[in-house]
Amino acid sequence: MVGAVLFDGDQTLWDFQRVMRQALTATLAELRVARPGPVAEALREVDLNADRNAVARELEGVEFNLARLRQLGFARTLERFADADGWSAPENMELAHTLSVSYFAYRDRDPALFDDAVPCLDALVGRTRLGLLSNGSRLPETVGLGRYFDVVVFAQDHRVAKPDRGIFEVAERQLGLSPADCVLVGDHPLNDVVGAKPAGWRAVWLDRVTGGDYCGPHGCAEQPDAVITSLGDLPALVTTW
Repeated sequence: MVGAVLFDGDQTLWDFQRVMRQALTATLAELRVARPGPVAEALREVDLNADRNAVARELEGVEFNLARLRQLGFARTLERFADADGWSAPENMELAHTLSVSYFAYRDRDPALFDDAVPCLDALVGRTRLGLLSNGSRLPETVGLGRYFDVVVFAQDHRVAKPDRGIFEVAERQLGLSPADCVLVGDHPLNDVVGAKPAGWRAVWLDRVTGGDYCGPHGCAEQPDAVITSLGDLPALVTTW
């Protein structure tokens, strides 16, 4: 029996890569106004994201708040500007905060829902409990999905992230269900399958990209219970369990 179906967010329900690129492009334009010159003009969106990811690696297991990590990433980017430009560290941190606020505002202007997301949720709501289990921070209310979910579990709120078993246990406690009653649907083989299976959950891998090539750098130690190429296939699948 399926007691609850939980969804990953990024690249499962919405196209996070698209909104991230759009938000970084808009934020970079703000940075160039605030710090005009050749350094800013040479920067690209990929540089902003690389700086953020470098900070995240350095603070892995210490800093989980994604807004804070994004701000620290912008602060790292601003270190690219020479001290001779006359900007103090406090001024750079203040600008990093401003850029971070802008980034998240730009990010959530576009819901970027995949076409199969709402029809799938409409077909499941009322038939089973639904939830969001995400290492991201995008509130379902900001993309028009707030009414669907009984639970919303963000890694940053509990300082533990997929694939760690602890985040699955958080969801179980909030739902009041055993692992065997829970299903996770997601696009990420490591976080969503290799994470869910040892926790005792069923795992559905949403393969929008590779065409069924599940094995990769993560290995094949854990196999999904099912592979689908569209969320449109999920409601019928759930009825078989």
